[in-house]
Amino acid sequence: MKLAFKKAARIVSGFIILVLLQFLSEKIIHALRLNLPPTILGMIIFALLLNFKIIPIRLVKDICTIAISVLPVLFVPLLVGITVHYHLIKNDLISILAVIILTTFITMILTAIFVDKVMEWTGKKAPENKQDVQNILPAAAKGDKIKC
Repeated sequence: MKLAFKKAARIVSGFIILVLLQFLSEKIIHALRLNLPPTILGMIIFALLLNFKIIPIRLVKDICTIAISVLPVLFVPLLVGITVHYHLIKNDLISILAVIILTTFITMILTAIFVDKVMEWTGKKAPENKQDVQNILPAAAKGDKIKC
């Protein structure tokens, strides 16, 4: 019972932290009149607070796990909207799909470059052969810490 209470307390405290970060990022965006979505600024602040260990990971791990597990449900309104308003987008469907595919590849390339640079800055190296990658992937799937 005590363990369940602690987990519930971590979930609630993690939720409060995430809501406060969202509130803070909205206030910063409004005060500075930035043209940036508050969620992006909130994620940047969140990543910095985690990186500098201002917020302990144990406080937000449970709520983040829950949020990731229900993430696909958040796409349901998007898909319903697409089907309801198909008549409005059917003329531009090819252009929309081209932009989605192009930006997906650009995002993948930029992410790879970013990860490569971060690994250079931190002094870590990428796995050198296929066997190393095959050993890392199962460990990462289980949530084990990976040493490069």
